[in-house]
Amino acid sequence: FPRPILVRMRLDGGRYDRLVRQMERATSLPVVVAEAGQQALPGQVHFVPPTLGVAAVAAKWMFEESLDFDPAQTLLADDSAVLFLSGADAALVERVTGDAWAGGLVAGQAADDGCYDPQAASAAVAAGAACGTPAKLAALLLQRWPAPGQTSATDPAILQP
Repeated sequence: FPRPILVRMRLDGGRYDRLVRQMERATSLPVVVAEAGQQALPGQVHFVPPTLGVAAVAAKWMFEESLDFDPAQTLLADDSAVLFLSGADAALVERVTGDAWAGGLVAGQAADDGCYDPQAASAAVAAGAACGTPAKLAALLLQRWPAPGQTSATDPAILQP
């Protein structure tokens, strides 16, 4: 995948190392816990703990301590996506569904597809965001940003296990 993937997930106890090990078994992409001073690299999944935010530094996305993780203020809408999956922070929905973030890809997980906490995803869909299973949301990302040398993946079924 030609873009960095940033995952903001609050974990009780902050055991991101365990989550990274689980995710490494589910994807071929490298999975890491973001650290202050580290660059967000394309093709990597970065779990971003609550103590970190993202800042643009010399045309690179860098993780920095004590920054608010607000995609609407940090990321370029026309070159970014925000997906609201189960348990996402509903406070971010309004920030990325308004006119200021027009052009950004915003989508929510279908509430009936294993979504144990659909509040944010449902709010995003109600605000006009796309909706689908996690596989369909991944297909949306691949349609917008195909891997180098590949055409857009238009069939979400190819992403099913």
